[in-house]
Amino acid sequence: MTRRSASDVGETVAALRAEAERMGAAVAAVVDHAAAARKAGLTMPDTQVVIFGNPQAGTPLMRACPEIAIDLPMRLMVRDDGQPGALITWQDPAYLAQRYGLGEDQLAPLQAPGKIAAAVDGH
Repeated sequence: MTRRSASDVGETVAALRAEAERMGAAVAAVVDHAAAARKAGLTMPDTQVVIFGNPQAGTPLMRACPEIAIDLPMRLMVRDDGQPGALITWQDPAYLAQRYGLGEDQLAPLQAPGKIAAAVDGH
């Protein structure tokens, strides 16, 4: 799933972090792929991944389906695609539900990235 933010990568990442925390999630890390590329003598467009989660939401999913731990905590990727603003991308909750055989009653925690992105970009 992808949507555009009107803000640049840095501002969007800061807003996503704040919104995730406001919604009760803990931000575990922000991975700056472009900074790592620069350290290796390479270049790439500004790309960062916000890694966040809430044990109250994720633990029941992992108890029901231990394999989902490979996709938790949740992630939002923010990247510069050369256009104004930045792109925010996350895993489609329906894909994750299908991949792990989750029922409708287990989908709510997987909706968090989309809700956070929508709150940040105003849609």
